[in-house]
Amino acid sequence: MIRLTTRGFGLLTCGVVLLVAASATGVRAVAWPGGLLIGLVLAASALTWFSARNPMLRRRLQPDRLAAGAPVRVLLELQRESIGAGAWSVVEETVPPELIGAPALAVPSGWGGLRSVHHYQLDTSVRGRYPIGPGVWVTTDPLGLVSSRRRLGGTSLLTVTPALHPLGAQRGAAGAGLSGESSHRRSSLLGADDTLIRGYQPRDELRRIHWPSTARIGSLMVRREEHAWEPSALILLDNRTEAHTGVGSGSSFEWAVSAAASIGVRLLDAGYDVALTDASGRTVAPVVGDSVREVLLDHLTDMRLGNAYELSGALAPGIGARGNLLIAVLGRLSQADAVALTSARTDGRLCRAIVLHPAASGDRDPAELLMADGWRVVRNAAQMTVADAWAALDEAAQR
Repeated sequence: MIRLTTRGFGLLTCGVVLLVAASATGVRAVAWPGGLLIGLVLAASALTWFSARNPMLRRRLQPDRLAAGAPVRVLLELQRESIGAGAWSVVEETVPPELIGAPALAVPSGWGGLRSVHHYQLDTSVRGRYPIGPGVWVTTDPLGLVSSRRRLGGTSLLTVTPALHPLGAQRGAAGAGLSGESSHRRSSLLGADDTLIRGYQPRDELRRIHWPSTARIGSLMVRREEHAWEPSALILLDNRTEAHTGVGSGSSFEWAVSAAASIGVRLLDAGYDVALTDASGRTVAPVVGDSVREVLLDHLTDMRLGNAYELSGALAPGIGARGNLLIAVLGRLSQADAVALTSARTDGRLCRAIVLHPAASGDRDPAELLMADGWRVVRNAAQMTVADAWAALDEAAQR
């Protein structure tokens, strides 16, 4: 589309006024400057149009899928036919505001068929799916009288998955249940049905108390039947709006999503079958044949804050009972939430919680109820990095 700039519109107006004045007064000397100005604008329009005929734009994202915080390189291949020199062109890319680095790329002018390749980089900070493009090809004549704008290239989809943090191996893996390697080793050494003795935990059945070990050690010990180990984990991500604070990459919800993604990938690498559920009970459990890691990260990429009021929906029968290991990444916790979570801990199940926000001033900390029930809890985790919270969870499991 050809458009006059402010300068071009002014010259065209002056030319028309001079022609009208020459016609009205009969002074022909006034007519030729008017005609010259109008002709100059028309020549600029023709030069602008023919300087970028049949333009084409091809875009390639390198890569088109990456974790938040990593840069993406965009390659643009531009082609057009030019019959004039002197006009200058700029290609402007349409980029969502969540991505940093929207470019305006200068296109060299010349004669004949021209091709040029350009690169630019976008920085990512927040997960999501972002359309890149279309590009807008802007051509302007040397005097800046006329410009043309063409939308080209369509859109390319960029998928930004949650940021992944490297998490170290848990030192107390055998006891904490956060390492598939140690669990497999324990199963191979003990066989399919060996009796284990461990310390008493709240809600353990009294009939399981092993009195000889209790007398020898001096504290209550219980007997547990250990069956063939099939490592499985359920990650509970608290996505309630009222449980989180902040917006954008600095919000506690983005911290929680990144933590869930990092823990999920860590457990997958350790050999676990991993399922993910949110506060409303929506669950994703990749099946055999899926790219499990990709399915998990895709689900977390699209995760949004919801209107659930309590966590009971996430722990409904058939959902909350999944997994030998339960890891809850929680925002702001209430007493009702803590009571609901205690129902998820059964004999032999390992339960861990990362709580981002402290309890309200003056209230009893709901995390204490979880710890009294046998959970291992890290509190005020929003003040830590994800890796530090993971290490603190390991230390909590040692106590």
